[in-house]
Amino acid sequence: MIRRAAVAAVAALLAGCAAAGGAAGPATAPGGYLSPAALEALTVAPAADPDLDGLAGLPPVAPGSDRWWMATAHAELRPPWAPQHFDCVLHTRLADRPRPALARVMGRLTADVTALARQRPSTGGVAGVRPFEATLGLEPCERLPAAGRTNGASPATGAVLAGAYGEMFAALVPEAAGEVRRTAREIGWSRAVCRMNWPAEVEAGLDTGARLFAAAAAQPDFAPELEGARVEVAAARAEGLSSAACAAERRALRQWSAPAAASS
Repeated sequence: MIRRAAVAAVAALLAGCAAAGGAAGPATAPGGYLSPAALEALTVAPAADPDLDGLAGLPPVAPGSDRWWMATAHAELRPPWAPQHFDCVLHTRLADRPRPALARVMGRLTADVTALARQRPSTGGVAGVRPFEATLGLEPCERLPAAGRTNGASPATGAVLAGAYGEMFAALVPEAAGEVRRTAREIGWSRAVCRMNWPAEVEAGLDTGARLFAAAAAQPDFAPELEGARVEVAAARAEGLSSAACAAERRALRQWSAPAAASS
């Protein structure tokens, strides 16, 4: 019964990715906020924590469990649908209808993260392979083409996005900043739950995402766009809607949750 409920909740979440509120992806993806030179300053990733390397550092999450399905849902990080990962912590339904200003800011941050991934030298990840390739029988929660199965790299791109989104929502709703950043860590660590990236790569990604957001926020065209997104998020929270997936999310996080961020 628990597994059926978890699958149903994630199915609803993923269905929302396709059609929530009639939202659709932008016809033309917006360009990012940062110049190549600004991105270059972000290509130096923080030193990896050696305690997070290797199979022992992977989350002990079984395939088919609630937290596994949650990680599968977290793999959808495209701007029109990624906001719904923050629905429960913000007590709203962000993907229930189009939020063009929010989608624009997230789209531009995504463009920066994508450009950074292309610009930075590939590290080949830990031992040059993804976690699910390192041990026979270790299953990923995503399907990858052959070319993508062994090209893991640090920092983990999904975690970079999670870190940037977390800082963005923390700026939009400062009274919930701590809880929002915690949600961003769960999204980032879902890359390790899915056996797609090593924990050290996840932590490097979350740190890089936060630094990328700070660099974007310093650009002159950022503040007015963020203000537009702030108006939309405030309006969404005033609608009084809640996500049907929140009960499943709470249950999943009781099974396993990401470690707290290291203190500065």
